[in-house]
Amino acid sequence: MATPVGLVLVAHVATLAEGVRTLAAQMAPEVDIRAVGGTDDGGVGTSFDAILAAVTSVLAEAGPDEGAGVVVLYDLGSAQLTAELVLETLDPDQADRVLLVDAPLVEGAVAAATTAAGGAGPAEVAAEARAAYAPTAGASMAGMPESPESPESRGPAEEPVEGEERARTTLRNPAGLHARPAAALAHLVREYDARVTVGRPGSPGADAAGVLTVVAQGLRVGAEIEVAATGPDARAAVDAVLALADAGFGELDEEMSAAGPPVPPEPSARAEPAASAAPEPGTLRGVGASAGLVVAPARHLRRTEPRLPPTGGTHDPMAERRRLAAAVEQVDAELGSRAAGGGSGADIAGAHQAMLADPALHAGAEAKLDRATPAEVAWWRSVLEARDLLAGGADQVAERAVDVEDLGRAVLGALGVDARPSVRPEDVSGAVVVAEEVFPSDVAALGEAGVAGLAVARGGRTSHAAILARGLDLPMVVRLGPAVLDVRDGTPVVLDARTGQVRVDPPESELSAARQAARDLAADRERARAEAASTVVRADGTPVTVSANVGGTAEARAAVAAGADAVGLLRTELLYVDRPRLPGEDEQAEELGEVLAELGDRRAVVRTLDVGGDKLLPALDLDPWRHGPLGLRGLRYAFAHPDLLRTQLRAVLRAAYGRGEVWLMAPMVTTAAEARRFRLLVEEAARELAAEGTAFARPAKVGVMVEVPAAALAADEICAEVDFVSVGSNDLTQYVMAADRTNDAVGDLYQPGHEAVWRLLATLVDAARAAGRHVAVCGELAGEPDAAVRLIRMGVDELSMTPSAVPDVKAALRGRLG
Repeated sequence: MATPVGLVLVAHVATLAEGVRTLAAQMAPEVDIRAVGGTDDGGVGTSFDAILAAVTSVLAEAGPDEGAGVVVLYDLGSAQLTAELVLETLDPDQADRVLLVDAPLVEGAVAAATTAAGGAGPAEVAAEARAAYAPTAGASMAGMPESPESPESRGPAEEPVEGEERARTTLRNPAGLHARPAAALAHLVREYDARVTVGRPGSPGADAAGVLTVVAQGLRVGAEIEVAATGPDARAAVDAVLALADAGFGELDEEMSAAGPPVPPEPSARAEPAASAAPEPGTLRGVGASAGLVVAPARHLRRTEPRLPPTGGTHDPMAERRRLAAAVEQVDAELGSRAAGGGSGADIAGAHQAMLADPALHAGAEAKLDRATPAEVAWWRSVLEARDLLAGGADQVAERAVDVEDLGRAVLGALGVDARPSVRPEDVSGAVVVAEEVFPSDVAALGEAGVAGLAVARGGRTSHAAILARGLDLPMVVRLGPAVLDVRDGTPVVLDARTGQVRVDPPESELSAARQAARDLAADRERARAEAASTVVRADGTPVTVSANVGGTAEARAAVAAGADAVGLLRTELLYVDRPRLPGEDEQAEELGEVLAELGDRRAVVRTLDVGGDKLLPALDLDPWRHGPLGLRGLRYAFAHPDLLRTQLRAVLRAAYGRGEVWLMAPMVTTAAEARRFRLLVEEAARELAAEGTAFARPAKVGVMVEVPAAALAADEICAEVDFVSVGSNDLTQYVMAADRTNDAVGDLYQPGHEAVWRLLATLVDAARAAGRHVAVCGELAGEPDAAVRLIRMGVDELSMTPSAVPDVKAALRGRLG
């Protein structure tokens, strides 16, 4: 008769697990003992799926009786981590019946088996296993401690596990082990035949190949970490991880690398802004994320948990897996259409596509599918795990937690679950919507419903929701803290996103003054829009070109309607973002031609494919480390894939035939040699087309984007090779300030208006003017009216920005360039 408690023995090698099982079974043949060793493909390591199958099978055999359960023993800390993840996937009533035991595998298994054979319950079996620590050196297996110390007390001073390598180092990169370094770490360790863990000294550590579990540890700058590895390449893997950490995971410049580890920042509250010395009563202070001034009643955005189908009953796991795959595919296609359509949400949709493809989400959901669990439940549990990992322990990736939940709800919707808040126009039209957080999808729905503004407790200026709000001209203030959630529905508020503050229920005199100020601002904006079609002229009679950045036909139309003189940046990524394969030359030429046709006779600057960094396009199979912000991105990627670049150059030249004036430029140029090589490749494509007799037009000018400080400092050399330069102010700022523009944890350092950025711009402009080259600036800096005036006074010829910013910038230039 089977005993009420069964055992699962987890080891990195299958023969070890089976050998220990055989030994324990000889002592207690009536106990259900399962051996789980090695990876699914027979290698050294552990298998999540195999452990899950063993635990659920033993639970089923043990039955539902009180006192029945499973005791799990393991050989190394990384096996413990895998087993812990298995427990997290179980239903609470199942997980409560499973105990993980930190004990020597051989002695612990024998003690546990003999105790279970006597009819003991799980707690007693686990206690006997723990008490089996060997009293003398060498008596225990796999290098376990000689006395029953906790895992937290063990460190590298202990006698190492046979074949295991360990070392410690200190995190040096400013943001610690957030998502991007964790992705770089995962990419690195996969190159070695070794099982690698990373964590605080003495802890079991997290599997270095798992991005989310590494991030969730919250390891920050200045923290000491311990790297452990087992397997044939263990020493090489540890050395490689140490080298990567010493280099700051690619996030340190040379000066910082030489300076040693930076001092860790003091903990701070993520969601709340710093309080002013003496806040005015009734005033909530936050951060302006999308400019504007509105007076309106407050209305709360209510969000409820999705209504999921019940667990239990009978479900075919394979059929549920197919349902889930179809729902994900549907959402992916919707995101792809949005990305290809251009507009302020195009880049965000592309980023969401990459996030939706994260294998961790799918693996977590598939591991939860069984006969009692439908696809909706399995998927949502996996999404919540990923969300909590991102939100709970790492400030710098908290905003991505919102994106994960938004995506999760979208897939639930495709599965037939009503997972979104109900937004009724009659409830929120003309109101300031108050929320703890808003999803990117919320912003679009609220904009259509006619809301006046958004007052958000959390969030950040670089969040995807904030970017969309700016594209919709929807005033938004974030980081107002939990106090904003106490504002009652219907309370009049003044939301001033210019200063980042919200006045709650102010006196009528203040409300009247704010309404008048809002009307004045609106009138100024309408006047600017009416005048935007005319060209801005300097006092000396020379024109200033105010252009727009576009990514598709919709934005091209918006640029024309906004009064843009030209297109200063046509992003060709739209041709790739939603494609499972690369489009051919004919397809690219046709779609580019459609965009150019929308511009009429306006000049367009076409930028070749800019991928990498935060643009990890599915069709190109990019990874966050190799193609990250400091990796193989932009023109570097194109040079590494010459056929892709050649196809695109030919397509651009063909699309330019019969259109307005077309200039061509390359992104992410660092040296003059790269600029020279790009120009030669453009000419080579033109010669090919001419030899074939294919209709085409040579670009009127060939230039490069200056986004790298090295290029700005050597602008004289680069200008000798090209006809024009265009400053990518967003990327240039993040490289000058060493602050990732997509990471709100360093948002206070990402300052396009910092004097260091201006000094570098002055150096660049002086060099370009001396060489007689046209110089443009595009991005956030160009679209800010005060900065735009300063840039033109500095000698910049052209400004390029989001279409909605064109009227205000033209108005500022007219009023202040006289």
